[in-house]
Amino acid sequence: MFSYLTSQSQRFNIQLLQEAAYRELIQHLDRIEGSTVIALDEAMIGPFTLVTKPKLFAERAIRIVTLKPDLVFPKDIRNIVYILRPRVSIMDQLVGHVKCNGLVSGRQFHILFAPRRSCLCINQLQNKGVLNSFSRIDELSWSFLPLDADVVTMEIPNAYRDVSIDGDTSSLYQVAIGLVQLQRLYGRIPKIYGKGVQAQRVWNHAKNLGMEEKALYNGDKGAIDQLILLDRGIDLLSPLATQLTYEGLIDEFYGIRQNKLSLPAELFPSDKTSEGRRPDEYLPQTSEKKTILMHSGEQLYAELRNKNFNEVTKLLARKAREIHTQMHATSQDKTVQEIKSFVENILPQLMAQKKSTSEHTAIAGLIHEQVNATTFADDLAAEQDFMVCADIDKPSAFIEDKIARKADIRNVLRLICLQCAAASGLKDKLLIHYKREVAQVYGIEMLLTFSNLEMAGLLHPQTDSRAYAVLRKSLHLTVEDNVEVDPKDISYVHSFYAPLTARLVELSLKPLGWQTLKSQINNLHGPTFEDFQAQLIGIGGRQAGSMVSECSLLHVPRVVLVCFVGGCTFAEIAALRFLADQEDNNVEFLIATTKIINKNTFLDSLLSA
Repeated sequence: MFSYLTSQSQRFNIQLLQEAAYRELIQHLDRIEGSTVIALDEAMIGPFTLVTKPKLFAERAIRIVTLKPDLVFPKDIRNIVYILRPRVSIMDQLVGHVKCNGLVSGRQFHILFAPRRSCLCINQLQNKGVLNSFSRIDELSWSFLPLDADVVTMEIPNAYRDVSIDGDTSSLYQVAIGLVQLQRLYGRIPKIYGKGVQAQRVWNHAKNLGMEEKALYNGDKGAIDQLILLDRGIDLLSPLATQLTYEGLIDEFYGIRQNKLSLPAELFPSDKTSEGRRPDEYLPQTSEKKTILMHSGEQLYAELRNKNFNEVTKLLARKAREIHTQMHATSQDKTVQEIKSFVENILPQLMAQKKSTSEHTAIAGLIHEQVNATTFADDLAAEQDFMVCADIDKPSAFIEDKIARKADIRNVLRLICLQCAAASGLKDKLLIHYKREVAQVYGIEMLLTFSNLEMAGLLHPQTDSRAYAVLRKSLHLTVEDNVEVDPKDISYVHSFYAPLTARLVELSLKPLGWQTLKSQINNLHGPTFEDFQAQLIGIGGRQAGSMVSECSLLHVPRVVLVCFVGGCTFAEIAALRFLADQEDNNVEFLIATTKIINKNTFLDSLLSA
């Protein structure tokens, strides 16, 4: 259904996941008779676009709208289907909506909770006296949703906060269910490695769920060779660091939401295509915004997204020259037939490439203005000093100066947390100093924010292990002579810092890699574990591709599922894609995460009340 989900891998087809999710939705809708409207909770709009296209519902005469309190439907609509996240806060809005639209005789209401039913939500509807208004209350078991050919996401924005601050572990259970669903589609995963408390809890859940289903499936090895489960809590420096890849910078400055980027339309004056309206958009477009698709189906973006930004401008300039040369090539030596073929076949492609190049040149120009700002360079220099453990045991003059100037509190706290991560904790005296300085300038209520950060593990007393300082050297997390253009190491994604999570995956690919790593990463918080699902035990499943002999698979790249519990960044994804491109590794990655995060969204989820 979505061309950008097509993978070059002969063993792993992510479209199976998208098709399964779509098929489940259609099965629910087919049970409903009569004219139908789907009302989407705002939090479900993005996930919905990852599974379906509007035209598929237009063919069924089904309208799709966003759930709003004042939304009133025409009298000829017989069925209203609410597709919602299971949140109690939405139920009051739903109650008012049902009372407003329930006066029409014969009208029926239905709820599809995604990813599962909620007893709390149902009880709330019962307490408000509207539960009997619903003919059907069911669930869409959507766990991992396909974001790209090699990335799946659960679209749970606050998963890390839910567990670490609020004590809500439902997201861990949902990740486990997602792993079971992946094994139903792609077969049993024989080798499992992991690090971190929450990662182990996820696997324990998944293993128990799998054992319950072992009678339903055979024990054949599936398309995925091994699973690496990583708890976000083992590496809190990487999500706080500034990403320097093209995709990472776009996300940090402007936000990429479910493969879509929205920018002011006036930034693209040459575009006359209805302000960027795309045929697969659900939300109404306005003349003030342009929506640009950001996935591997866009050829130029696929080429640029994982590059360090310093390389992107050069690639765009070269691309523009190539297009100009091809479009203005002399036609004196060409026959009429050759000119006709050029106009019909090649020219439309060149025009599309020119439009794409123009769009990304405009986006790169916006980013160039941001990264050339003095404040950006100063912040980057400060965080890189922390990464090399420079003066991490005393108050940072740079942070103190930002506090004195009452700079953006989010950035101040980010730098304090970065210093804490690099120092493996702050000395009590230093932590009290920062608390006092921040509270005096920003208000006493900031102490509650510090409490949140402490519960989340971003601020804590210093330990004797000095885990980061040790690992920085033993795992080469910082590379001083790193090359940003045509790089040789994953550290290019932060210009000289390699994300710890990606480095662990890289080293695990080597012979006896995980066995060697176990002793090196014991000083990281949480258990280091491994498990093996033997044949005919646990979950089996069907092979994603054709059944082939083990001998014929000797030279086929192994498929490794890397699952981030608590979110991952585009920089970490770029680092894993870089590893997959190295022929020596002979590997393909499927990356699973609760949500794509960046330094801003990660901190925002922790700072909110």
